[in-house]
Amino acid sequence: MILGEFIRALVEEAGARRVLTGDARRPVRGLAVDENGPLEPEREGWLEREEAAVTSRESLDGEFLRSLEEAGAPALVWRTTEEPSGEDRERLEELGLGLVTIPPETPLRRMFAVFTETSRLLLHSHSSARTLLEGVDGTPLEDLISRVSGLFGREVVLEDAVGRLLGGSSGPSGSGLSENGGLLSFIEEQGLRASRRLGVEETRRERRDRYARLPDGFLSVPVERWRVGDKEAFWSPIGKPDSPAGYLWMDLSESPLRPEDVVLLYWARRTLEGELDKERVRLETELGVRGDFVDDLISGHHGSLDLLLQRAGYLGANLSGGALALIVDIDDFARYLGRRQLEEPAIQEIKRRLADAVRLQARELFTNFLTGPRSDNVILLLAPSETTPKQELPERAHRLATRIQRYVKGLLPDLTVSIGIGRYAPDPSELTGAYSEAEVALEIGHRIHGPSSISTFEETGTYKLLFRVMQEDPRELESFYGDTLAPVVGYDSRYGTDLVHTLTTYLGNDASTVKTATGLFAHRHTIRYRLDRVGELTGLDVDKSHDREQLTLGIKVMQLLGHSPSHPSNSA
Repeated sequence: MILGEFIRALVEEAGARRVLTGDARRPVRGLAVDENGPLEPEREGWLEREEAAVTSRESLDGEFLRSLEEAGAPALVWRTTEEPSGEDRERLEELGLGLVTIPPETPLRRMFAVFTETSRLLLHSHSSARTLLEGVDGTPLEDLISRVSGLFGREVVLEDAVGRLLGGSSGPSGSGLSENGGLLSFIEEQGLRASRRLGVEETRRERRDRYARLPDGFLSVPVERWRVGDKEAFWSPIGKPDSPAGYLWMDLSESPLRPEDVVLLYWARRTLEGELDKERVRLETELGVRGDFVDDLISGHHGSLDLLLQRAGYLGANLSGGALALIVDIDDFARYLGRRQLEEPAIQEIKRRLADAVRLQARELFTNFLTGPRSDNVILLLAPSETTPKQELPERAHRLATRIQRYVKGLLPDLTVSIGIGRYAPDPSELTGAYSEAEVALEIGHRIHGPSSISTFEETGTYKLLFRVMQEDPRELESFYGDTLAPVVGYDSRYGTDLVHTLTTYLGNDASTVKTATGLFAHRHTIRYRLDRVGELTGLDVDKSHDREQLTLGIKVMQLLGHSPSHPSNSA
């Protein structure tokens, strides 16, 4: 123990008062009690080096203080109610000694307990480390969590870096936060995740370090408390504060953390960090294998169909009955990276979190699926199973897309994702085509609806035909755009009018002027004037079916090409 810690312990646990700190880094290995009277000669050997002296003398003379300095004492504990004189302070400062005053009635055992408590905690620390670390290799995380819970004597739940609850263990009967299953149920019922900081207002969070004093210093563990209604939940991050490997939730509803609990929590976090890092390496390796499989599937370089199905089987998916492809893509990821200027490890961490999040959500709705990361997106192959017949695949895929967007919004608040969904391909030899359909749906959805879109290939209609024309001969679409909507877009951009929006609304309302006027909060004569102006600019009459078809296609081409008025407004 060092002098600074020793003085703080006396102040906190024995009611002492700090007067002079001395050299706070000097070691203190014990206490020595001065039993000499003021007129008696000093006893030899009563004080050894690095022992703090305890005296009840009425006054402090210079010879006595020099004897303390010569013996190597780091400090003096003076049992008195008097205030040290200025002369005493100056002498002690010159000699480099610390000074603490303590009421004379304070039992000596309370002072010595400072050292006996730290010795007991040191033994407890060694025992906890040995119990948690020995034989941990090959131990499932669930068993390790149970071991931690048993040592704690209270419930704990482990959450990984992307919000998965990897396991929870029940503590003593009646100690849970929820009547229906304890801490794990409480976390799930309230939608709490330390990784996403969701579910609790900032004003109802509190974070501070908890300490346990050992002979060679203090152990420190960060603990955050969340107040949820009339209950409280506690968790501690595992690993580096800026990028935790996970979070350990604890039920402290029955009793707060004691020093021995802090010691145990310290070693529990160290042990779980190592196991989570192993799990992370395993997942990254698996993601790499899955990514290679997806790359081969997309390129068509997967060899025979039997080999394709065999590789999918190794990855836990049965694709013999075909599958539906779904692509989750990060919106404007290059711009995001340029703005944030992240290092490569941070970029890979974002991609890994996205891949883990997609797989986590897919597992909630599907039992037969395969995920694979690819650049800034994640590919999902959703296959039929006993619990998910093929006719339910499209509806469940759309539900999954919604869940993924909602989950990612909480996990990575600065990012959004768009999702493209292809059609179900019953023949596994058509999986490459199924992926292409999802890719087309994704691209069209992003061009038409912007970020955070969910698009299916079946809903793209005419867009997919125009998209293929754009891929094969983009000049053809540019030419068509120039003959239809380009003059209207140019007019809106120049004069701040709203002709394009009016035309789009009019065509969407089955050419009803009344419905369009109601939707745009404008008079029908104003709508008519705008439509006539569109006709003058394009040479196409909105009252003729053929011309309306041309204008409808023109709008779709405009959206695919990414053209729109630069300064649209609501004025005519």
